[in-house]
Order: sequence, then structure tokens, then C-alpha cells
Amino acid sequence: MINDQETINIFIIRHGEAAKLWDEDPDPSLSEKGQLQSNGIVQKLINELDGKEFKVLSSPLKRARETAAPLQKKLGFEIKIDDTFAEIPSPEVTLSDRKNWLKSIFDTNVSDLGEVQKNWRDGIINSISRLEEHTVIFSHFMVINCVVGWLEKKTQMVSFYPDNCSVTKIEIGDNTIKLVTKGEELKTIVQ
Repeated sequence: MINDQETINIFIIRHGEAAKLWDEDPDPSLSEKGQLQSNGIVQKLINELDGKEFKVLSSPLKRARETAAPLQKKLGFEIKIDDTFAEIPSPEVTLSDRKNWLKSIFDTNVSDLGEVQKNWRDGIINSISRLEEHTVIFSHFMVINCVVGWLEKKTQMVSFYPDNCSVTKIEIGDNTIKLVTKGEELKTIVQ
């Protein structure tokens, strides 16, 4: 537990490249490139985490858990699986329709989201707001957009294109939550 004067650091990491696309497999593992990317997380975070007590949360999806594995091996922490940080729910959307459905969500105003997606977004924001210790979260593109959009007061669902294994940093302190740095953005956006 952190004392009242200390700033809490939150790192939200997008998973490495998946072996299959979102409309091909509901829960793919990492590709070879994704495995290499996840090994790079160790170097990105080792100095930030050195000497600090922190908890680690992960989406239950394989690509997020596999992205956490190299850092876990290096630092020996326990990973708590947290459904809050899973990918955006798409109930009743067939696998073949998921890509088009997701594209339609990109430009959607947050206030126009369906009830399931609004509840998912609210759960993410509430969970982030209640964190009381340094935390590393392994998650997804849309989860990161929920957090960044909320902190930047954006009305559109997607305003940021985090690259695979990018690290977005947030600080909580003095009754404020602020975005310190966004992770690296995708170099090209696939349409």
C-alpha cells in the first residue's frame, strides 16, 4: 500500500502482435513477432519497476497473458487475471462480422455506445480510479482507448492508436489522475 503523499504509477501495456486477427479467432496466442515484442517489455519497464512493490493485472485473453510472461519470468510476480481489462465485448456479433462491427465503434461517440459497451467502459474507468498501488496492466487497444479518451476528455471512442506492446503511463496522486505518456502509436493504420 502506498502512503498518501506518494504518486501511484499505472502502466497499461497493449498485448504483442496476435497470431490471428480479431475476426479470425476470438482468443489467439501471440505470433512469433508478438513473442519478440513481449520480450522487449522487460527492458521498457525494468527500471520503472525496480525496487517498487506493484501488482500486475491481465486480461484473461491469451495474447495479454503471454505478453506478461517474459516480465513475470524476470521479476517473479503473480499475475491476477481481471476480466475488467478484457477486449471490448461484442455479444451477438459473429466472428466474420467482428471487423466491420469494430470499425463502426471507432468513430462512435461514447454516449452512443450500446449498454454492454458503456458498462464495460465504466468498469474500466472505475477500476483505474480505485487503484491504490503501483500497477501494471496487460490489456488491449480498446481498453487503452477507454482510459486515454477519458483522461483527455474525448467524446469519440477511439482517439489513439497504441502499437503492440506500447506502454501508456498514468499517475494517481493528490486526488488527481493524469496521463503521463501515451505509448507508441501504430506506424500504419490498417483499414
